[in-house]
Amino acid sequence: MTHFDIIPLSADDAPAVRGWLAVAESVARHDLGGLRPRHPLQRLSSLVVSRDDIANERWLAVCDDRVLGYLHLMMPVLDNTHMVYFDLAVHPDERRHGIGSALLRHLEERAADLGRHSLSLWLPVPDGPESKVSAVGANFAITKGFTMSLEGAVRACDLDAVDEAALDRLWEDSWSKAEDFELVAFEGEPTEDLLDGIAYMHTRMSTDMPLGDWDFQEAEYDRERVLDEVRRHRLRGDLHLQAVVRHKETGRIAGHTEIVVEPGQEYDCIQGDTIVDSDYRGHRLGTVLKIANQRRVREWRPKMRYVWTGNAVSNTHMIAINEAVGYRLVGMENVYQKKL
Repeated sequence: MTHFDIIPLSADDAPAVRGWLAVAESVARHDLGGLRPRHPLQRLSSLVVSRDDIANERWLAVCDDRVLGYLHLMMPVLDNTHMVYFDLAVHPDERRHGIGSALLRHLEERAADLGRHSLSLWLPVPDGPESKVSAVGANFAITKGFTMSLEGAVRACDLDAVDEAALDRLWEDSWSKAEDFELVAFEGEPTEDLLDGIAYMHTRMSTDMPLGDWDFQEAEYDRERVLDEVRRHRLRGDLHLQAVVRHKETGRIAGHTEIVVEPGQEYDCIQGDTIVDSDYRGHRLGTVLKIANQRRVREWRPKMRYVWTGNAVSNTHMIAINEAVGYRLVGMENVYQKKL
């Protein structure tokens, strides 16, 4: 058993911050081969630019000023206040010394102190014998009483490999069924007339997506919550590409999608939520949104190569759309949950 202390991470403690980043990068190289690369700027900016709807705590396991592992607690404050999302990692060279177990005990104690009783995290898992993804995280979680609550899949769209001619045909065919709608694409802050509709789309996303046994409850969005997200992306230096489809006759927002390019990322970006209002499904609006926003990526970032996304395995409709516009399976990532 290695002697170590668990201390809070302070943004102005430069050696501790460097140690935290070094552990994160070592874990990514060791455990997450082939999945989306993360840039340290994303973690650094999260220390000083946070969401209004999430309370954060970051803790380090340290020995003689050397960071061995870390724990990040993310606690919703507007909804799902029973829950703690978290990220826990131990440097590959420091494992099997009780560090992960001690950090997990600290998590459970903090959750109990804060009146929260449901713990959740996303963990990549190997998807076959050739996978470079480690099963160590999922195995550790299961031995500590967590259960797999939602099965997910990670896909990437290689923009160099997309068949643009086939995409053109899909685009034209989709618009033949979407003549009653118009596309509005923008970067950053939505115009005033779009805010309420986008807030409604985010609310619907929280419950319309397949949840399996995950103890996730509806999140209610309003325009202020949407604007807080815009503020956070701007302060972090993200390129936030969004698109909506709007019903021409009523002016209602019928669907929404977003892609985020994080600072420092030259080749990889993230496909965020895509949703179509149930009242307007059957018009190929999801396909219109995906193609439109995907093509905007290279208008803004000509060298961008990969767009990454994740879906519940049971979300066969969205997976079919993703496959049609060029996404291919890269790995698996599941939700693990423990109720205290």
